[in-house]
Amino acid sequence: MKKEQKNKLTDLIEETKTSRKYREMDLPNEFLLDLASQAAKVASTPAEIKTIFRKNLHNVIAPYLENIDYRQETLRLINEPEILNDLPAYCLSVMKKHASTRERIPWLVEFFGVIEEQIGRPKLVLDLACALDPLSLPWLKLAPEPTFLAFDVNGARINYLNQLFAAAFPFAKAIQQDIFVDPPCEKADCAFFFKEAHRLEKRQPGATIQLLQQLNVDVIVLTLPATDLARHHSLENYHTQLVEKAIQGQDFHFEKIRVGDELLFFIRKGSS
Repeated sequence: MKKEQKNKLTDLIEETKTSRKYREMDLPNEFLLDLASQAAKVASTPAEIKTIFRKNLHNVIAPYLENIDYRQETLRLINEPEILNDLPAYCLSVMKKHASTRERIPWLVEFFGVIEEQIGRPKLVLDLACALDPLSLPWLKLAPEPTFLAFDVNGARINYLNQLFAAAFPFAKAIQQDIFVDPPCEKADCAFFFKEAHRLEKRQPGATIQLLQQLNVDVIVLTLPATDLARHHSLENYHTQLVEKAIQGQDFHFEKIRVGDELLFFIRKGSS
């Protein structure tokens, strides 16, 4: 990359990090640089780079999916610890503020029941691009003395999750990390990748299998929506084909189970 173009990308990243829309998220530089570099590969002018970059960032971060002030929610945990006396009720109240987790609430027990049937009770779990999925921990059955590692690029969300974990889930830790640029290297029983593969593919086609290949886990529980957010259109065939295409020609196989409006793909290496 030429020095002049690199400087322009650096300026674009700084502009984004200080913008009103994204400054509270404290997004990591390596994440933003990857998006900017990908935009630069297909654009011919600085204006086109900026347009593509902003579109891709919006698709990945999807701020339109939630209505939560993480700084205020973190302060609430500090100043009102009694709200965790009924932990499931508190978690549900916050999950309702994010579209992805809100969709899952009606069949939350069944969802994690299916996961337990398929993979048992894992001891070490990686939750990739986690968003607010870790608030489902009261419903997830884990082995004794577990470890739960949650990865996300949103710094404000990471701070909030770590405050919650310290108070209610001491076996859990949230880590600010771009799982595509820097995939987790921990050996784990399973990885959760909930409702993110379609956005990862928009970020870079072929990114899903690239991620799966680099994970050191026994099974990946990948989920995708079975319908659109308004529940007007079925996405089951489209998202099943996305997974099939991603692992085509690879030493992976999967089993698909639908729970409510969510498709669960249990992906394992090997042909059987």
